[in-house]
Amino acid sequence: MNNFKCSILLLSACLLSASTFAEDKQNKTPITLKSVPYEMHADNQFGEVKVKGEQIDILALKGSDLFTNTTGAKNADNTPRLLFMPEGDFIFSAKVSAVFGETPYDGGALIVYADSKHWGKLLFERFKSGKIGIATTVSKGSGDDAYHGTRDTSHQYLKIVRYDSSYIFYTSQDGKEWNFIRHFELKTTVPVHVGFTAQTPMADRFTVNFSEIKYRAGRFTNFWQGE
Repeated sequence: MNNFKCSILLLSACLLSASTFAEDKQNKTPITLKSVPYEMHADNQFGEVKVKGEQIDILALKGSDLFTNTTGAKNADNTPRLLFMPEGDFIFSAKVSAVFGETPYDGGALIVYADSKHWGKLLFERFKSGKIGIATTVSKGSGDDAYHGTRDTSHQYLKIVRYDSSYIFYTSQDGKEWNFIRHFELKTTVPVHVGFTAQTPMADRFTVNFSEIKYRAGRFTNFWQGE
């Protein structure tokens, strides 16, 4: 067999191996939680999703990020995540807990996700300053980052509310009294998914726990509390 044929066969084998690996990382088996009335699907790129009863652990590996810069010229979309596709208006929340190290941008988030350029992220993370706090990004082809102050605990309650094509982000220290964070619209022809993710752009690994997960279909009656 000549060298050219050998090279072609080797390339084909490598492509097949890469394709098989990519398929293995996509967990096609539906995941169910009592608290969420929809099937959920895990995407284990750059990490791993584990469900234990009604809690979720997401391990993010180095290089994982969900990001779009302000011009839209640079973006990353490779975080491990667990998503579902809700219908209509809803109220969705969870307690997010993590042991933060010294590496900036480690974090856990609830996300609204249509595609790699259209999404919203409500993130509990370690800032570059060393403080722990809340950051949000809304991407509509270009990214719009915002920071919403620091927090002094290793957990935070996060909530996403949808009505029509609009979304509202909230945070809470105790899951009872909520702080309004951000209000935006995300119109898209692509189906919108909602769920959980974790990131660690710089560290080797970072694990986030999601617990006290709640989902309720219907519209809120209190705009400022999202309830």
